[in-house]
Amino acid sequence: MTEHVTPKSTRRQPWLAVALSILMPGVGHAYCGKLRRGLVLGLFYAIGIPVVLGMLAWASPASTVTFGLLMALAAFGVVIGAAVDSYRLARRTRSDYELKAYNGPGVYILLGLLIQGSCFGYALHIRSSLFEAFRVPSMSEFPTIVPNDRLLVDRIAYRRTDPQRGDTVLFRPPNEDWRTYYIKRIVAIEGDTVAMKDGALYVNGERLAVRKIDKPSSAGHVTVDGRTLQGEFFEETNGTARYTIFLSTPEQNAVRDLPETVVPQQHCFVLGDNRNRSRDSRHFGPIPYAVIEGRADYICWPADRWSRFGRID
Repeated sequence: MTEHVTPKSTRRQPWLAVALSILMPGVGHAYCGKLRRGLVLGLFYAIGIPVVLGMLAWASPASTVTFGLLMALAAFGVVIGAAVDSYRLARRTRSDYELKAYNGPGVYILLGLLIQGSCFGYALHIRSSLFEAFRVPSMSEFPTIVPNDRLLVDRIAYRRTDPQRGDTVLFRPPNEDWRTYYIKRIVAIEGDTVAMKDGALYVNGERLAVRKIDKPSSAGHVTVDGRTLQGEFFEETNGTARYTIFLSTPEQNAVRDLPETVVPQQHCFVLGDNRNRSRDSRHFGPIPYAVIEGRADYICWPADRWSRFGRID
C-alpha cells in the first residue's frame, strides 16, 4: 500500500506579513522573501526620516516642532505603506514558496531589534537636541497652559534668533532648585526697562495695554484646594505680541509693585500669565539666555478636551 504525504504549504500568510510590518517596518518583507527591500524600508523608517527632517528643521526658520509632527506623520505613512506592500507580496506567493535561510523567528526578531535600536538612538538624539515633551503640573501659566497639559518644546528655537517678547520659554531658574524646570512668558528683553505698579506692567516706561475679555473656551476648569479658581481674564499687548493673562484674587505673597529694572544684556524678564500665582523674575530677577532650554510651541496632549490641542499663543 502506497502512503501519500501532502507537502506542508509554505505560502506566506498576508495577515502575518501585515502584523510583522506594523510591529516594525521591513520585517514583513523579510517574511515574504524580500530581505533587501525590507532592510531598505526599515532603515529609511529608522534613520532616513529623522535625518532628513532633522536637517531641514535645523536649516529652516520654521518651528522645529512642526518638523517633529511631520516626522511622526511620515513614520506613520511608512508603517501603513509597508503593511500594504507586504500584504500584496504575501498574496502573490505560491503555496510551494521556497523558504530562505532568513525565514525564521530568530532572524525576524534580530532584524526588528536592529531597526528598533536605530529608532531608539535617534529618538534620544532628537529628545536631547531638537524637541522634547514636558508635562506642566503648575498653574502659573494659566490660562495659556492648564495644569497637566503636555507641551512640545523646541530646543533649538534660539540658535538662530534671540528670545522675543511674548515667547513662552522653558528654563532652569537661576539660584533655585536646578532639578526643576520653570515655564513662563517673556515680557521684556535685553536693554528694556520693566516695572510694576499696583499689578500693572510697564515696559520701557509705558504701561502695557490690557483689555478685559470673557473666559477663553480653552481655559478649562481649574480648582485650588477644592475650590474653583476665581479671577478675571485680560488680553495684554506687548509690542507685536498679544496674549491672555489671568488676575486672580492676590495672594499674600503676590508681588504687585516692582521698581524699575533694566534687563541686562543676554537676559530677559519673565512673568507667569497667572500673575498673582507665579514665582518668576519678580522673585529671582531677569534670567540669562543661557538657562533657557527652549521655546514651548505646542500643546500636544490637552488636560481636559481636544480643543486645547495646537500652537501656544
